[in-house]
Amino acid sequence: MIAVFLESCSTIDYMSIKNGPAYGRSNHADTISLLTYNIKAIYDKEEGQVDSLMQYINKSTFDFVLFQELFDESTRDEIIDKTDTSFYKTIISRVDYNSFPELIFQDAGLYLMAHYPRVDLSDINFADDIKNSNGIIHKILDKEMSKTNDFLANKSVMGSLFNLGDSTFLFLFNTHVQAIGRREHKLFQIQQIYSFIQNSVAAVIKKGVAGSPLNMIVILAGDFNNNAYSHETYSILLETLGNPRDLHMEHNGNKEEYTFRFGSGRGSRRFDYIFSYDKISNYNFKKVSVDYINTKDIKDAQNRSISDHSALKTQLNFDRKD
Repeated sequence: MIAVFLESCSTIDYMSIKNGPAYGRSNHADTISLLTYNIKAIYDKEEGQVDSLMQYINKSTFDFVLFQELFDESTRDEIIDKTDTSFYKTIISRVDYNSFPELIFQDAGLYLMAHYPRVDLSDINFADDIKNSNGIIHKILDKEMSKTNDFLANKSVMGSLFNLGDSTFLFLFNTHVQAIGRREHKLFQIQQIYSFIQNSVAAVIKKGVAGSPLNMIVILAGDFNNNAYSHETYSILLETLGNPRDLHMEHNGNKEEYTFRFGSGRGSRRFDYIFSYDKISNYNFKKVSVDYINTKDIKDAQNRSISDHSALKTQLNFDRKD
């Protein structure tokens, strides 16, 4: 296999909707809800699928929604157009990389929208390998040529800081790891993700944006293409990421729920995760507890799954007075 190392310039497209409350549901709410979903929008979704997706998203009113594999421009535009912006105040619609090969999945396929306002990180000096675009940070992960076209899509990690009110902040990271390739290279991408989080958190704490690390919740979510029910690879994944809490495993124990299926077959893997960090290096963060966390196979009006993945959704509790 040949590794592909890219130098790229990049941009972030985002929107902040000004009308409505400044701090979400309530300045004193002690829960947040989150959904992460690989929607497999490599090409235009079938008619009615985006309607069904956005009806579910708007009705569920998750505080944070993370998508992966949102490559198709028309699907992206349709999602934005159908988003209830009276609720979702922040939309980070794409992480764009102008890199080889041109015009082939040149953005990262990452998308994030939130009920809460984001904090502008433009004036913070991050590590040299961290891109800062419009106050949102991101990094392209090194790719490796493989036997499928998966490697053509830029894999990336993105981070944004959100103000939850009452001096509480959420540092939220969204990522997608390469599916096919050598195990060693996938591990290298995971190392890059953790280094990105370590450096990002340290820079924000040094700047004093959150006041104290104990005011900050740190969450990493996305598609890691590592099966949670393969003990060896799962253990290596956790160790490489600095041993965060896998909230699904922690809450559900031995109950296996799958987020990925091959073709039209039944689910057989959990590739998708919501991780929480209680500590990174010498920094201790605000802890969350899980009210619920489970999978959701989002379907269209014809009862067809919208993606080959199921979404992973959770509601988390935290104490504002740590």
